[in-house]
Amino acid sequence: MEDKLYSIGEVSKLMNITIKALRYYDSIDLFKPVYVDPKSNYRYYSDLQLYRLDLIKSLSYIGTPLNQIKKVEDLNNEEYVSFLMDQEKIVEEKLDELFEIQEIIANVREELQRQDAPYDEIVLLEKDEMKIIQTKVTGLGPINTLNSSYSSLKKYGPSTEGFRKKGYGSIFPFKQYNKVEDINYHYLFTPVLSNKHISSLQNDAEFAVLPEGKYLSIISNSTSFENYFKTFQKLMDHIRADQIKPLSDIYEFFSVYFQNNEHRYISEFRVKIMD
Repeated sequence: MEDKLYSIGEVSKLMNITIKALRYYDSIDLFKPVYVDPKSNYRYYSDLQLYRLDLIKSLSYIGTPLNQIKKVEDLNNEEYVSFLMDQEKIVEEKLDELFEIQEIIANVREELQRQDAPYDEIVLLEKDEMKIIQTKVTGLGPINTLNSSYSSLKKYGPSTEGFRKKGYGSIFPFKQYNKVEDINYHYLFTPVLSNKHISSLQNDAEFAVLPEGKYLSIISNSTSFENYFKTFQKLMDHIRADQIKPLSDIYEFFSVYFQNNEHRYISEFRVKIMD
C-alpha cells in the first residue's frame, strides 16, 4: 500500500501541533520529514510517521525531556515498561508538589483573612502545630533585620514559598523590654509545609516546632519603630495585668503586602498561654 504524504501544514492540523514545533523537531533530529522538495524546500511527512508523532506528543505531555524521547523510541517492551514506571514516580512527585501548592495558597488565604482583624487589638487564637526551620542569630533585632538576613533559610523553602505573606519570623525571649533596641532575636525561622524539599540541613539550621494550643496575638501595622514597640508592649502589659502565665517565647511573624504601589509592613506577635 502506498504511503500517503502530508505537508507540514496538513500534519499540523491533523495532529494538533504547531508548525513551529514541527520545524523545531526537525532541527534537533527528533522528527524529520520523510521528504523535502529540493525546489520549494517544503517538508512532507508520511502517514506512518504520524504514529511516531503521537508517541512524541504523549511523552512530551508527561514531561519527558526532548533529548530523552529519541532514546525511548529504541527501547524494547521490557525497557519501555520500566521507563513508564519511572514516569509514574515523576507524576506522583508532581502531584505531591501541587497538593503542597494548594496548601500554601490556603495558608495565604487564611493569613489574609486574619489580617481583617483589627490592628493593635489582642485576640485569642487556636493554632495547630507548626513545623519550622530556625537558625540561631546574634546582634539582630527589629531595627536591623533585613530580607537578606533570611538568606540562609531561603534555600529550604519550595519555589512557591513567595506566595506566603508570613514566610519568615523571629523568636525572642518573653521578658521586660524598655525600648525596641532592647529586643534581640535569638532565632530567625521559616515555616515549612513539607520535609521532602529538605534533604539535609546545614549546620546553621535546625528543625523545631511551634506547639499547638491557645495563643494571645496582636498585629502591628506601624510606620515607625516607636508605634511597633507600643503595639508589642500592649500585649506584654495585658499578659502581666491579667497575670497570665506565658508558655513560650515570643513568636513574631513578618508580613509584607503590596497595595497601591506601596509596601505595607505588618508584624504579628504571638505568645502561647495555658489551654
